Amino acid sequence: MSFSFVISLLSVMYLASLPIIAIITNVYPYLPGDAKYSEQGKATNVTIAETKHEGLMLGVLINQFIIFIIGGLGNFLTLLAIPYVRLKYGMQFSILQLNSVVLILHLSMADLMYALIGFPNFMMVYFFREGLNDDRLCYYAGVLRNLVAYVDFNTIAMIACCVAKHNLCSTCKGASLSHDKHDKIFGGKKVYLVCILIWVVSFLTILPDVMGVTGTFGWSNSPFGCEHMDRVENRLNVGPFLSIINNIVFMVIFYFVIIIHLYTNWKQVYGTDILTYMNKVKSISTTIAILIIAYLVCLLPAVAFSFGNWPAKSENSSYQTKAIFGSIYWWLYGVNFFIYLATSSRIREAYRQFLKDMWKIIFSKSDGHQKDNCTDTSAFWIGLRQRRMEQHNLHDEKT
Repeated sequence: MSFSFVISLLSVMYLASLPIIAIITNVYPYLPGDAKYSEQGKATNVTIAETKHEGLMLGVLINQFIIFIIGGLGNFLTLLAIPYVRLKYGMQFSILQLNSVVLILHLSMADLMYALIGFPNFMMVYFFREGLNDDRLCYYAGVLRNLVAYVDFNTIAMIACCVAKHNLCSTCKGASLSHDKHDKIFGGKKVYLVCILIWVVSFLTILPDVMGVTGTFGWSNSPFGCEHMDRVENRLNVGPFLSIINNIVFMVIFYFVIIIHLYTNWKQVYGTDILTYMNKVKSISTTIAILIIAYLVCLLPAVAFSFGNWPAKSENSSYQTKAIFGSIYWWLYGVNFFIYLATSSRIREAYRQFLKDMWKIIFSKSDGHQKDNCTDTSAFWIGLRQRRMEQHNLHDEKT
């Protein structure tokens, strides 16, 4: 059994798992059971008084502000620079023409949206001690923030699937830039359908809470502002948990298969090609390791706290643990920019080329404007001098 067949089978299994999880998510709450509704989640915009956790709140605020600036600017730069060099320079940035880069841009868009929707709400709570004034606005802010979060999770796993299919392709052996022409899942315009699929399954993941079947989104009367809250006993939304675990499992499998494939083929490489091939293995291995570690480190503590009982919750420690794990989790929306910046020389070059071109455009216009002003000023003084000479000659003729 070849690696290409294994990765194709895994890709189909992963894509099939997404709608299956969406169906389970929206069927499970309606299974027989006694549903009890509480008033939690209907709380109005109550002002938060000062608490004994003021120091911790300040630390959380500083962390949020740093992620907001870094994640916002970094992902905004990515969304400007990469499409710019793809369109203007074409095959000079051939590696950035791959459809996997489209998914990277999709990930950057999700990260930027989370930064713009989530962090201002969090910071506003600290400074004003209250959130959005309108309950419906708070509801939609919570829905959008959670929707974008699951779009982000699904996109990271989809990038793993796309990269695996390219590297283990039986047609081009992962060595061709024309791979997208024969990729049956991500090739051509189909990658944009994949992006739409990500949004659809992400929305279905939170649909039971959006509809109020298992919970709701609203003002939490806490420093975390507008967020998801459970309102229904014995009605559990299993979608978020299943989606996160599914993405982690498949992402690790995809990259694990790639590593095995590369090191297996290393035995077939001889002579001077060994150094080149091992450098490729080292580069890919480093990127893979960083992506997996960042995803797990940022997400798993928050998942264990939210869905499990680790660490043991108490009235005093629950808030502190949530604040610490939340601060780690939020870096998921700012760290991806650094990972691609550190591990991809072509993306770094794309940033450099974009900024260099923008600098030229801005300052060339400024220089041109100054030259026009100088030209206009010179013409004025020349005309004035000629006028005076004419008047002087006319005076001489009269005298």
